[in-house]
Amino acid sequence: MFYNTFKYKFFYLRAIFFICLFFSFSTSTFSQDRRKLEDEKAKIEREINAINAILKETKNTKRMSASELSILKKKIDSRQKLINNISKQMNILNGEITNTQKSIIELNNEIEVLKKEYAKMLRYAQKNRTATDKILFIFSSKDYRQAYQRFVFFRQYGDMQKNMMYNIQNKFDELEKKTSELTIKKKNQENLLQQEEKNKKVLTSEQAVKQKNIRQLTKKEKQLAKQIKEKQQRRKKLQNQINQAIAAEVRKQTNIASKKNANKSSTSEPKAQKSKKQEYVMSATPEEVQLSNSFSANRGKLPWPTEQGVVTSSFGTHPHPDIKGIMIENNGIDIRTPKGASIRAVFEGVVSKVFTGPNGQQIIIIRHGEYLSVYTNLSSVNVSNGSKVSTKQKLGTVYTNGENVSEFNFQVWKGNNKQNPSSWIR
Repeated sequence: MFYNTFKYKFFYLRAIFFICLFFSFSTSTFSQDRRKLEDEKAKIEREINAINAILKETKNTKRMSASELSILKKKIDSRQKLINNISKQMNILNGEITNTQKSIIELNNEIEVLKKEYAKMLRYAQKNRTATDKILFIFSSKDYRQAYQRFVFFRQYGDMQKNMMYNIQNKFDELEKKTSELTIKKKNQENLLQQEEKNKKVLTSEQAVKQKNIRQLTKKEKQLAKQIKEKQQRRKKLQNQINQAIAAEVRKQTNIASKKNANKSSTSEPKAQKSKKQEYVMSATPEEVQLSNSFSANRGKLPWPTEQGVVTSSFGTHPHPDIKGIMIENNGIDIRTPKGASIRAVFEGVVSKVFTGPNGQQIIIIRHGEYLSVYTNLSSVNVSNGSKVSTKQKLGTVYTNGENVSEFNFQVWKGNNKQNPSSWIR
């Protein structure tokens, strides 16, 4: 009887072990996905708060500008992302609740089996309840070996009874814990549902505002098209200035590097290799090569050129989002910020040039080895040509125009080749 009970219990507990392992793995995966979504949700909420802060500054403006509509659209996109994120979190939470409920069922089944096993033990103990019965059973053995085995059996059986009680109590404690977890998860589910409903209402309101402003802008499309074309012309003049400054810096650094490499070649290389074409290198010193490599290694990790901001125009040539027939050509990205925001260096380097653009605002170019970063439309600057700067060092303050719009253009170059800044910053 003892052997059969033990064998049954062994196979049962092994099955329970694999079931618990499966639920544990599933719960771990759910938790990781949910943490990832919570981080993403926090990021989206920060972006919405940044947009709200920017829109708040221009809420008293009598007329809605194309730039204003652009940032409102971005806010709506962010709001929709937030709703999608909450929906995903709810799906994961529903999965966790289902798993917890299954775990509770399994624990109840385990407790029932353990109770039955314990009841069997008690019945067996009742039949052999006296110490005399145990002693007679031991002394009726054929030899000393059998007597010892029977003695050990009784001792182990007693321990097994204690362990069974201990296991039952543990399972009750685990059941209580799982039930408490289920209550918390259901409460979180209710909170997420309320957040989703709230965001859906706000989204509907924002979409109504957007449609109203689109109608207003459509009425004066010709006027807006004219304004945008003028802005594009000013941007083109500014970009020509930037291109000339970058080209001059590239020539200067290439000449320095070429002379340095030529000196090295004349002293260390064989004559047969002197005619070998030198590889284009802007960085003239080992320190600058290291700086260039470090900048490159931080692709996608560079800090934003401002603490708080929203991208309103992306890199490259693309149609204007609101006015038909107008193409936007952007060698960087336009970033909208709160009024009086500080512009900061995205990486350590040396100020290549500070100059005034066609709109009377300041431009800063910083060299990071072979790479250059460009910051435009600053009302004031804190650095000068040749200044060494550190990562996140304040360079100046963004200019705010008559419509309370604070916006600057940020660019990244490798030599004469423009890069997409969005792929470089975090």
